[in-house]
Amino acid sequence: MSSNLSTPADPPSNPSSNLSSKDLGIPIRLATREITAALVWTFAADVLIFRLATYLSIAIFLVLTPILFRYAAKNLPHRRSLAICGALSGLVALRLLWQGSPLAIFSATLLVVAMSMAASGVVPFVLEGFLWLGRSFVDGTNRISRYRFTCQAIDQVRNHHRLASVLLPVAAVLAFGGIFVMANPDLVSWVGGHVTSAWNITLDWFSSFSVWEIPFCVLALTIGMGLIRPLSPYLRFGDQSEVDGEIASSESGLYSAYRNTLIAVTTLFAAYLCFEFWTLWRRDFPEGFYYAGYAHQGAAWLTIALGLATVSLSVIFGRSLLADPRMPKVRWWAWIWSAENLLLALAVYNRLLIYIGYNGMTQLRMVGLFGITAVVIGFALVVYKIATTKNFWWLLRSQMLALTIVVIAYSITPVDYVSHRYNVSRVNSGYSAPSVMLAVKPISDEGLLSTFHLIEHPDPIIREGVQARLAIRQAELTAAGKTHWSELQGSTRLLATRLAEHPNLSTQFDSPVDRQSTLQRFKDYAMQWY
Repeated sequence: MSSNLSTPADPPSNPSSNLSSKDLGIPIRLATREITAALVWTFAADVLIFRLATYLSIAIFLVLTPILFRYAAKNLPHRRSLAICGALSGLVALRLLWQGSPLAIFSATLLVVAMSMAASGVVPFVLEGFLWLGRSFVDGTNRISRYRFTCQAIDQVRNHHRLASVLLPVAAVLAFGGIFVMANPDLVSWVGGHVTSAWNITLDWFSSFSVWEIPFCVLALTIGMGLIRPLSPYLRFGDQSEVDGEIASSESGLYSAYRNTLIAVTTLFAAYLCFEFWTLWRRDFPEGFYYAGYAHQGAAWLTIALGLATVSLSVIFGRSLLADPRMPKVRWWAWIWSAENLLLALAVYNRLLIYIGYNGMTQLRMVGLFGITAVVIGFALVVYKIATTKNFWWLLRSQMLALTIVVIAYSITPVDYVSHRYNVSRVNSGYSAPSVMLAVKPISDEGLLSTFHLIEHPDPIIREGVQARLAIRQAELTAAGKTHWSELQGSTRLLATRLAEHPNLSTQFDSPVDRQSTLQRFKDYAMQWY
């Protein structure tokens, strides 16, 4: 029997055709899965993103996404990419549950697009991912426009035996179940109460309806349809191969320039590294040493030098030099320079650690550690490209992918806890300088969890300052009262539990003014190490 509920083909032989799903060769099961996944996606987006819009609700949406993509996928997925993206999504979801952040939401968005690509059998490269997300609205609109009902659609539903095999038993259970309920007054009361509750929930749902909800749902449905079942062909930037084809051997006119440049920078780096290791490694710094200039600004400039070296190597070892028969002689200088860049990266890490060792860890210094790691990975990819003669597009895709993974890794790292746990450990060991970060820097709930180790510190100013900061946060949590379940944050819940175990914190200070003055005294005392 020919069907009249037409579904989109990938791609259709004639988009304006009225062929049925059977005529187009698309099983009704695939169309049902696609529609079901799109409707669940839209409903979840409405509830979890538009109505709730909390870190926990976004985490739930993120966990639901790969299930929907895999359920509705028509093509074989790219299993390795899907597994990696799924694992990263789970970590980001846990981060959103523990203590969310805008960066974690950004990571979640990237992973949703990546999982859409992987579920469709496409490797989720970064540039292609932006294109994938950009065309999702167009793909979704195209996909939805191909679904149309004819006057015989009802006959199709009525004559579809698989659908009837589900609807008929459900109708029978409802009919006889209703009779059995009516035969028992207690069940009537129980069922009636739940029906009333469901009705009230439905009324509350529609009473809180927003004028912007329909446009949001339409947009969510369209983008969701484009991500769930994107239309082929899948566009990619640049050459799809990883290595250049056969390159005719020819001498490069810039061979001497490239060789002399490598010799010059290799000599310069050797001289500078001797100076760097002589002045900043394994030495005691005098009173008044300019930590911020050497360890903060200096590390930034050395990171720029590493980035410039990465670009320089990429340019030098282009197609023209790779085709030169004299290239192996030049490549030895590249290996020497690469080793020097590795030592320069160690120097950057050393400078950051000097600054951290002086007055503690901060979020910005963690950014510096992750940033220099991203630069080192990028440089290593350039070296690998030279060794294996990979092409430019492989390098660009690999570097962007590495940078994206580093960003996601930073977003799921409990940065505040790690930073202040280090600071607390140093203060407890007898070195008080990192206490300045506990006094003057904003601290999230996960960071405050580490400060409980200082509430009995022998220094009364540090001890009372930390207690005042915890008491201020306890008062804020008490004033906030009970929150909606979707606003749950694991770090906040655990902090509230830990504060409840120390009731003396709320009674130790006479008033909020006393807490603030004690904290201000702590700040003034700690500023000597800023």
